[in-house]
Order: sequence, then structure tokens, then C-alpha cells
Amino acid sequence: MIISAHLGDCILIASDKRAMIYDLNTRLLRISHDDEAKIKLWCRGAITGTGDSLFINRIMNYFENLTEQEQKLEQMNVIQIEIERRLSEGIPKELLSNNTLIFSIFNGCEASLYTIPIYPFFETFKLGGREHVRTQINEVKAWTIEVCCLNIPSDLGLLQDFQHNLKSLNSFESERQFISYYIEQLKTIFAKQSSIDNSVTSAFDLYLQSCITGRSIAIHVENNLLN
Repeated sequence: MIISAHLGDCILIASDKRAMIYDLNTRLLRISHDDEAKIKLWCRGAITGTGDSLFINRIMNYFENLTEQEQKLEQMNVIQIEIERRLSEGIPKELLSNNTLIFSIFNGCEASLYTIPIYPFFETFKLGGREHVRTQINEVKAWTIEVCCLNIPSDLGLLQDFQHNLKSLNSFESERQFISYYIEQLKTIFAKQSSIDNSVTSAFDLYLQSCITGRSIAIHVENNLLN
């Protein structure tokens, strides 16, 4: 489960720690381990994703290896290559189509947050007599959230309250209060989801990035709320 949000002057990304991998023998997703660093840092922000861990990690590696000198992102080409590679390894299209990537990027002036759903990569259209892949990239606008998970969240009311109560860093007296405010809300959300969804841990990682300066902080949060 990954929750991302645009807080007006900050970007927020929170991710659980469970790695799910497709077992070619059983043809099912299974738990690999519970210490996955799903949020990876790259030179301009952070990158994460939901779905098959191997597929997501390969794409995240591309971002991690980028340098400040890179002028153009080739993420769509990289995703297409990794889709074809994973299909050739026996992963069904239906599983990959449910994957989603989320990343932040600071362009030197401001930070933005984007999501890339994988299902459009399996949709094509004809243009100029040629087949083209219908890719899609969505910007997460200010004061909105995006939730990506394998199963429908257990309590949509919690998520609606979370979005309704979004606050900017500037509205707090200190950065400590700002961080604590979001940690406490996210503890409840991840604890509730983990109680009904075996693809989610209650513990989570939290990434916050200033939209103004690009400065960021990454935190691991242990969560025994429902224990």
C-alpha cells in the first residue's frame, strides 16, 4: 500500500514494507519478506511503486542511477522494456497491469508528484498506419491524495478524512509537529489496512520533500497500533 499526497508546499509518500513476488510455480503472488525499502531516493526526489517487487525494483534502479546532469527522463521507454522482459519471464499481463509507479521530481524551482499506471501500456492505438502504446502519466495536484494497493482499502472514511485534513508545512509551528501530525494519521490507516490485507504491513516508510527547496527527509515508522 502506498499513499502519496501533495500538501501545497510539500510532497508526501508513505509505503508499507511487504514485498510481494509472483511465484512461477504456483502462479500466485506470495509474500517475499517484510523489510522492503519500497521508497528509493534518486537525485531529484523519490520513486516507489505497487505490484510485483522485481518489476518495480528494476524500474527504480533506473531512477537511482540517474545523475543531476541527465536532461531528459526516459522512464516510459524503461517501463516498456521491463514489461516485455517480465512477460518473457512468465509473469501474466493481468498481474503487471495492476502495478503503479509513483515518483517526485524537483526541477530546480519546484517539486511535483506523478503517478504512472501500467495498464495503459497494454492498450494500443493506430496513428499514421502504426501501432502506438497508450501510455499515461498523471500529476497529483495540490491538496489531493493517491492510494495504490492490491486490495480495496478497509476504511475509505479514514482516507477521506486524511485528504480532508491535509495541511501544509507552513501551517505548523515546527517541522517536528508537521511530521508527527502525519505519522499519527498514517499509523491508523496502515494498521487498519494490514488487518484485512496480507499484502500490507502496519509498519511503513515516510518520505517528505519540500516543493520549494527540494529538501527531503525519509523516516521509518514502526507501528504497533492495533497490537
